[in-house]
Amino acid sequence: MATLNLLNLNVDTLFEQHSVGEIDAIHKKIQEVVENKREELRTMVGERYRDLLKAADTITSMQDSTKALIEQVDSISVNCKNLNEQQLLGFKTESDSAGELKTRNANKQLNNYFSTMVQIKLLTALPEMIWSQIDREHYYAATELFIFSRHISTGLQLDSGNQIMQKLPVAKKQWEILKPFHMTIKQQIMVALERENLAPELTADCLLALLQLDRCSLESALKVFLNLRSSAFLNCLTAEGGRVKERILVSLRVLNESVDMVSKCFMENGLLFKKLNEHSDPSAPPTIARMDSDDVQFAYLLPDIITNFKPKFETITLKNEAVAQAVETFLADTQRIADKQLKGLFDFVLNMNTIQEIKTEANALRKQLNLSALAKQYNLTHSLDFYELRYVPLINQRIRNIINDSWTKTVNTTFTTLENTIKQEGLLNKTNYSLWQEFSSDLPNSLDQALSDDKKTKKLLMKSKGYDENILQMATQFDGDLSSIMQEMNVLLEEPTTKKEDKQELVDFLRDTAQRQITEFITKTKELRLNSAQREALLFVIRCCCSLIELCPHLKKCFCHSSSWRQQLGGGGTTSTISGASQDYWQRICGLIEDEVFQLWLCLVRGILEEYHCDRYLMDVNSNIVILEDFAHWEIITLEQKDEQDMPTQTSFRVPTQPRISLQSYFHTLITALKKIVPETLPNKVLLTLKKMLLEQLLQHYKNLIEKSNNSTTPMGQNIALQLYFDLKFLQNSFDLNREQKNQFSSIQDAYRDVIDPFDFELLSTQLMANVKRAVTRYNCILGVLTTTTTTNASNISSTSAVVPEKDPNVLSLCSSGATTLWFPLLPVVTNTHVTTAVENKKAALMSSESEKTTPTRKATTTSSATRKSDTKSKSGAASFFGAMSQEWFR
Repeated sequence: MATLNLLNLNVDTLFEQHSVGEIDAIHKKIQEVVENKREELRTMVGERYRDLLKAADTITSMQDSTKALIEQVDSISVNCKNLNEQQLLGFKTESDSAGELKTRNANKQLNNYFSTMVQIKLLTALPEMIWSQIDREHYYAATELFIFSRHISTGLQLDSGNQIMQKLPVAKKQWEILKPFHMTIKQQIMVALERENLAPELTADCLLALLQLDRCSLESALKVFLNLRSSAFLNCLTAEGGRVKERILVSLRVLNESVDMVSKCFMENGLLFKKLNEHSDPSAPPTIARMDSDDVQFAYLLPDIITNFKPKFETITLKNEAVAQAVETFLADTQRIADKQLKGLFDFVLNMNTIQEIKTEANALRKQLNLSALAKQYNLTHSLDFYELRYVPLINQRIRNIINDSWTKTVNTTFTTLENTIKQEGLLNKTNYSLWQEFSSDLPNSLDQALSDDKKTKKLLMKSKGYDENILQMATQFDGDLSSIMQEMNVLLEEPTTKKEDKQELVDFLRDTAQRQITEFITKTKELRLNSAQREALLFVIRCCCSLIELCPHLKKCFCHSSSWRQQLGGGGTTSTISGASQDYWQRICGLIEDEVFQLWLCLVRGILEEYHCDRYLMDVNSNIVILEDFAHWEIITLEQKDEQDMPTQTSFRVPTQPRISLQSYFHTLITALKKIVPETLPNKVLLTLKKMLLEQLLQHYKNLIEKSNNSTTPMGQNIALQLYFDLKFLQNSFDLNREQKNQFSSIQDAYRDVIDPFDFELLSTQLMANVKRAVTRYNCILGVLTTTTTTNASNISSTSAVVPEKDPNVLSLCSSGATTLWFPLLPVVTNTHVTTAVENKKAALMSSESEKTTPTRKATTTSSATRKSDTKSKSGAASFFGAMSQEWFR
């Protein structure tokens, strides 16, 4: 049955071939098909003949109107017939008074008829006139016409006995068209009062229209006006699109013009009161005068209540106290809006040039109004200077935010570069390897470049301090970012309208921000948690921190103000006082950086000394075999003296001439590793700390040796003690010691001296000290940076010297003066081969002759005279060579 085709059903045999249930289903299906067809037919007719149906409805309506019109024509015919009959006076039997009464009644009905028609004609013409006045922004005229239309419509509706109104419903329908104009005009007034630019005439016109539409008091109109101006202020701040600067300036213009409009319109003898007097004057023209001439040509048919109609204003007064209260409420509202929206708008200002433009144009707007006079006129306790109250604090805060954001971005970029470079271990190794490679770009290309104050262009100087291309690029980027900040600061400080107090606060904020950001940068470097095994990373961080002080002059300018800034700031205090205070801030920042750098140096130095600990390299002296393996050649001294029989006798003894071999090897290994790990110069403070820690290890080593010997069953022999005593004297004279270190050396030397026979030590002491001094001079080049060249240099080095050297290093230490900081180890002087051979031959001859020579006194013979002469010649030749090089090297 679901697929039963109704077209194939045989009606004649339907009840014979199907059951009751099937017949019922067929019936339902037929009904469903019928309903679907009906619905389709309705849809088809409605879509295809919609206009026809509408026309049919219109024809029906026209038919009704035609019938009504025919009835009215018939009525007119009847009236005309009656009028004609009234003229047939001779055929009438009625009295004259009755006829006159009928005539007057007929005339009255006719006048009412024509008056009604003219009023309906006015109602039909008023909508177009009201729209025209709205388009021309004559809102009071539009309001007056609307009130006039309401007056006419109300009069027609109240005339309930007028049969014409009952037969002509068009008047009622026309009022339905005019009625929405109340809201339309009011909305247009609201929109006009919310404009950014508002003229006084338009403001007064809108307020007059508002007074007539809502029949409100002038105080309420003032509140509405100020609320709308607050909305206009909010719309300026929340508007999408447009430049931020323009939106800020437009919002300020809205606030200033709002207060100015209140002064021009609501105060005594204001524009609003003048217009009120004009429209309230008895001689003011009626409202019908605003109609077109075609519409008022039958005005004589209208009653006087319409022709003489004009809106009236109640007696309106406004106290200054009410104005002051409304303005204070307006100030509170704008303050609340500014706190939420204006601050967010200022966050989109990205540079100081835009801020300067805002300040310049805002001050120009301020000069157009006498805000102090307005506040006095309103008897306000608060200032009306919106720029000073709302905008200046936000401008100053935005300036601080820009400075802080720029500093934060600069520090984060620098630290990110630092962190990424540390992770590239191959790059750090390559940096240390190529630090002392020579390139053609290392030398200055011109005299101007050589005399330039920019240290980054002096490649040799940068290499001497360990600054590679990565560090130079990072320092250049850091200094460039700070240069941009300083340029923006110059723009603000040169702005003439900014107060000196604000300028001083801005400069102080820059200094405090710089100090805070540098401190944060130091904190981030501490959070890297570098250990002593990460030597390349430690060195790179050290160099980066030092480059901030040496290669970034604009960092110093953030603390030490230039002379132009001091002139612009003015204020109290002498120039020297201000400069001294700035220097104190700068020295404090340098101290923070230097302290962090020193801690990194300590970590690096500790790691080096732990890896190259002296206990691993110095041999133990637990047996006499060490004499053969570790002790160098001793000098044989022969003394001649007479015995009791006055016969000459000779006494020979041996004296150490140099430190033991393991100590020399240790120093060579340590300094070689130190130069490989730290290719640049060690700062004085770090060098002194390194020597102090090294000496502490050496002292502990020698102390352990003597304690071990004293506690052993086989104490050390005199020869071993003499060699170790020589080592201690060598260390004492090679390094600069303080009083505490000298006392420690003396106590340990006394312990070794106790092992040596006193008589033998008395014989050996003079020659031993001479050999110690000679060994110190000879091995000075081996110790390298661990020792100073002269006593003068040693005295000039202070334990509190800066981590970052203040003076540039010389090319070679041989060319330096006594006050110049030591940067390079001593270099061995190379002489010609024949000179060296002659010196060696002469030295061998002297040694052989002196070994056979005897003296009647206890005067030791040495081989140092020829060597000293050779050294003198070598030093003289070296001085000549380096003196000439210092003059001709860079020409």
